[in-house]
Amino acid sequence: MQFTRFTDYALRVLIFVSQRPDEWVTIRQVAEAHDISRNHLMKVVSYLGARGYLVSQRGPGGGVRLQVPAEQVRLSDVILDTEGELDLLPPESDIVDELREPHERLGNVMREAVDAFIRSLESSSLADLVEPVAAPQRISATS
Repeated sequence: MQFTRFTDYALRVLIFVSQRPDEWVTIRQVAEAHDISRNHLMKVVSYLGARGYLVSQRGPGGGVRLQVPAEQVRLSDVILDTEGELDLLPPESDIVDELREPHERLGNVMREAVDAFIRSLESSSLADLVEPVAAPQRISATS
């Protein structure tokens, strides 16, 4: 399974912004960091704002920020919002009659796999991607 470029960019924007929780992030900053067209990013940022992930502020010192804490942004929600239906097979109308029943069975298996994939992402948030893992404590040798 491969996500659309739109989903990829949406995740990149959200990760970039969540790494800077106390800043207004500009589209230019994200575009330069990821070498992505500003025009593409404007569409992505506009969409993320309309879906409630980002809030924006115009003018000098403006930009975008997360509208909710990163812990509340579930990866499954972002992917489903940007991808829509995750159909892995062509519609049944494109299948010849002798393959229709096996195709329906395969479709059921694929839907179960997609559902399991989405369920596995429901427990992961944007914060899980950007919070540093605590380094193990070193035990100092005392003599």
